[in-house]
Amino acid sequence: PNYLVNPGDEIIVMLWGDTELNNNFIISRDGYIFIPNVGQVFVNGLTVKKIEDKLRKLLKKVYSTLGSSTFFDISLGAQVLRPLRIIALGEIGQPGAYNVSHSTTLFSSLFYFSGPTLNGSLRDISLIRNGKKIKNIDYYNYLLKGVRENDAQLQRDDVVFIPRKGKSVTVLGEVGRPGIYELKQNERLKDLLEFSGGLITTTYLKRVKIERIL
Repeated sequence: PNYLVNPGDEIIVMLWGDTELNNNFIISRDGYIFIPNVGQVFVNGLTVKKIEDKLRKLLKKVYSTLGSSTFFDISLGAQVLRPLRIIALGEIGQPGAYNVSHSTTLFSSLFYFSGPTLNGSLRDISLIRNGKKIKNIDYYNYLLKGVRENDAQLQRDDVVFIPRKGKSVTVLGEVGRPGIYELKQNERLKDLLEFSGGLITTTYLKRVKIERIL
């Protein structure tokens, strides 16, 4: 019910009871389906549940018994099972086209091409659609907090772009998760300590040593 339909998807509309109807509709490139006796209906970007509610209201104007002696249901056709082609570019192992499932989002798309290389950023991953950047995600929020902020379902020919990573800082010593972390321009030592799991009971709090290559 939460699936977002896209151009090329197939919707099956069924009526049974006093009125019998079973029609398949392919969503046009403009996002419409054409239903006899109803006309053009815009459905692109709506969930299956919202489309069902919208069509129920429109069909009830044509079929007066709908809701009493006529029953209504919609479902997705086999077109939805076909792979969705996206383009992955930037700092990844093999840039190019990838076939993903229709339910793939910007976050989950990284699993198809194994995420960024060591030179790629996890803090500034972009979704580009029709030449315009429409979403931008910071994967640290997901990895460290389990929160998917600014996620979006992908559409055919979307571009997922991973730039080179920004400044990298290595954290060693008595912290929760020693390692290499990528910082944004406005982030400071306090943010770095949060990413690295914070201080632990054996940390000597009166000294922090910073080595910087100039």
